[in-house]
Amino acid sequence: MTTTASTDVALMLLQLIALTIPPVVVLIRLLNRSQNLTWQYRKLSFGLVVSSVSLLVGAAVAVMAYFVASVQLPATVVVGLLLVIIGFFPLGAFLVVLYREHRKEHGP
Repeated sequence: MTTTASTDVALMLLQLIALTIPPVVVLIRLLNRSQNLTWQYRKLSFGLVVSSVSLLVGAAVAVMAYFVASVQLPATVVVGLLLVIIGFFPLGAFLVVLYREHRKEHGP
């Protein structure tokens, strides 16, 4: 694969996304353990986490689309990229379950 400025930037974006996901998961865990937040702050926190995860998934999809469109990737790499993106959906499902649990426990 020959590298261009665009390819280098896309690779840096992928690295940034990969580095950002673990702190988001840690924040979700901290939110899950918090006991002194009011329901409004808890709801706001979940909204921030969901928007963060959504933006990360969107960025990953955009970068992957760039690679698929401009670089001749083998089919196995394209399948791997799709599996990575699909792997974000269980995290979204977990957020929904966690939100419902918190709503039952702390919500109105």
